[in-house]
Amino acid sequence: MRTPPEGETGGDRGGGALVPKYRPPGSRPVAGGDPPFAGLTLNSEFLVTDFPVATGRLRDGQVLLSAQNTPLVIRAARGRGLVTLLTFSPEREPFRSWKDREWFWARLVQLPSAWFTTQPMNTYGGWSVDGVFGSMIDSRQVRKLPVRWLLLLLAVYLVVIGPLDQYWLKKLNKQMLTWITFPVYVVLFSLLIYYIGYRLRAGETEWNELHIVDLLPRGQQAEWRGRTYASIYSPVNENYRLASDVPQATVRGEFLGSWSGGQESGRLTVEQLGQGFKAEVFVPVWTSQLLNSEWLQSDTMPFTARLVPQGANLQVQVTNHLNRPLADVRLVLQDRVYALGTVPANGVADRTLEAQAGESLENFVRQHATGWQDAVTRRQQAFGDNTSRWLSLDSTNVTAASFLSQLPAVGQNQRLFVMPAGLDLSALVERGDAVLFAWDAGQAPIPSMKRFKTVRSQQNTMFRLAIPSGPAGAP
Repeated sequence: MRTPPEGETGGDRGGGALVPKYRPPGSRPVAGGDPPFAGLTLNSEFLVTDFPVATGRLRDGQVLLSAQNTPLVIRAARGRGLVTLLTFSPEREPFRSWKDREWFWARLVQLPSAWFTTQPMNTYGGWSVDGVFGSMIDSRQVRKLPVRWLLLLLAVYLVVIGPLDQYWLKKLNKQMLTWITFPVYVVLFSLLIYYIGYRLRAGETEWNELHIVDLLPRGQQAEWRGRTYASIYSPVNENYRLASDVPQATVRGEFLGSWSGGQESGRLTVEQLGQGFKAEVFVPVWTSQLLNSEWLQSDTMPFTARLVPQGANLQVQVTNHLNRPLADVRLVLQDRVYALGTVPANGVADRTLEAQAGESLENFVRQHATGWQDAVTRRQQAFGDNTSRWLSLDSTNVTAASFLSQLPAVGQNQRLFVMPAGLDLSALVERGDAVLFAWDAGQAPIPSMKRFKTVRSQQNTMFRLAIPSGPAGAP
């Protein structure tokens, strides 16, 4: 087959809309295209060269590039990722000797045009998303002394050991007693500070868990890809034992973010086993320690979802396979967030959604993520306001935390939050998939990894299910 002289393109032959026109880099200058692809010149020798192409029947996916109605590059969504198929061999001639093949790969993997400019592209900064979830599940038993009260206590201390001591000793004409009164003041204020700290921070051992579980359907089963954020509050200096029997699981301490030196907090010792792990973490007195465990296991689907177009509207059908209701179910589709309410236990919920009835995704994230940066900052400070460092633990905040890339950038190449790969789901929505969020309050998908007794504890789970785009929309 001969390469297309005009960079022919194909549309989506799986029943969807046509994809944007695509021209292979090097075929001809693209008028109005983004640099550097717009400046590439014609490679006439390559355009008149024959090369072998595999043919077959296209079942689904999008044809990104075709020649004489024969697909050359096909892309299809598979699970959370994309699979790109080349019907020709890039290791054989004439592609192997094509001088512009590097630009072809750059365009194929959708490298941003800004990467080819002379401006530096290294990103820097960013608060850790661990601090966001830590602000949700940290113990409310720990209260901080406001700075104004600290300054007032310091001022009183200086007045007592200085002018007040001098005044009453001079009035008694016993100035030499300052060698006795001064140590007494120090002891009294030390006891007062300890008492204040005890009243503010002393409490009972507490363990809180937040599970964020991505459901990846595999036939009748599903892969459960989980992230467990756990917070330990300790009333004493103590080492706490942890363990997990999930075959694929590990644990780490809290990542403090680039602005805090990129370090991991806490003293955690982990022994990785053939299945699961054993660990021990030291928690100082009157503090909370945040941990993050990532795990993977196979299980049945807790619920299924289906999207059915109905003209300009969309019908959403959610089937709950659990013996308990799922509360605060939300659907994110394109740039809208739809509230579906509660799905009853072992029941089905049908909702008809109007295209513009939901809330804008960008506005949703900005509205609920306001103050998160301040909360993460205050959470790491020893003194300050209490309420501003705590975030509500609910489905709304966890949903907003799944789309943090919707927040505006702080500055050029400067990140607002640093997060692990796969936590942010904006890429799925941008490619046309829908994401269903289901809040399972008071429940945990796996046994707890704590191996010690606690007086207080709570568990909550957020399930996230990506629904592929298409007429049926069934996973």
